[in-house]
Amino acid sequence: MSTRVQRIEETLRRAIADVLLFGGLRDPRLQGVQVGVTGVRVTPDLLQARIFVDIMDPKQSKTILAALRSATPVFRSEVAKKVHLRRVPSLTFEADSAIERGLRIESLLAEIRDEDAGRESGS
Repeated sequence: MSTRVQRIEETLRRAIADVLLFGGLRDPRLQGVQVGVTGVRVTPDLLQARIFVDIMDPKQSKTILAALRSATPVFRSEVAKKVHLRRVPSLTFEADSAIERGLRIESLLAEIRDEDAGRESGS
């Protein structure tokens, strides 16, 4: 991946996070929710961007994703004001499951360590 694409991804990530924090999102589903932008992946032609978000309350995940997707035109408009690109890519919001998977792996490793410790002390 080129450094230019990486710079654009990071710039978009920051701009979208700013819109989430300070932007004019009026959707009541997004009021008072905690959403983190964990990453952005842009296609090599810079026409599409996948935005990965971490939603702190998993119960509201589908509702918040729907709200983010419906606010896509607002995001594009606000990002266009902040980022100096010839064309702002189309944005697609997706839940980032990496953190959840990482926590699950940590939990499984802890269980294995506990089982191993139990076997060693029982021997």
